[in-house]
Amino acid sequence: ENERRSLLASEVVDALLAEPVADDAVQAAYDARYGAATPETEYKAAHILVATEEEANDLVKQIADGADFAALAKEKSTGPSGPNGGDLGWFGTGMMVKEFEDAVVGLKAGDVSAPVKTDFGWHVIKLEETRKKDAPALDEVKDELASEIQRTTIDALIETLSKDAKVDRTGSESIDPELLGNTDILEN
Repeated sequence: ENERRSLLASEVVDALLAEPVADDAVQAAYDARYGAATPETEYKAAHILVATEEEANDLVKQIADGADFAALAKEKSTGPSGPNGGDLGWFGTGMMVKEFEDAVVGLKAGDVSAPVKTDFGWHVIKLEETRKKDAPALDEVKDELASEIQRTTIDALIETLSKDAKVDRTGSESIDPELLGNTDILEN
């Protein structure tokens, strides 16, 4: 009985998925998600992570005196980005811990921060550059949006069918779920 129900459910889902999602539905989903979105600022930064505030202050002084930030990061940083000159690549808001993010947002391109304390230690941060990240093009997210629309359609169908169905789960508490995967039962 379970196999029969599973097969029937699979056929219904396959039939729904076989129908292509209308372009206007994808466009509407795109507009809803990205239409009013303002471009997000992204930051490209590097940092040097050390254990103490004194070490961080010493690094700030060395950089102010002309020392190379990347070379100091390779030599002094205890963070995983140290061997890469402290390079963190591009990141947006919400991707770094608050103290770190607040410091980066307050910098101008080329600036080096005062020491910043986080749970990881003391950071000296250099903001390399910023850029605006626009919404992705429709073609880039079309398949993702179409999949979401299909999932929503399937969920709505299940909700409708479940609302009208009478489901009797009497005795289901005593059935071991492991039995559903036991194919030996089918042979009997």
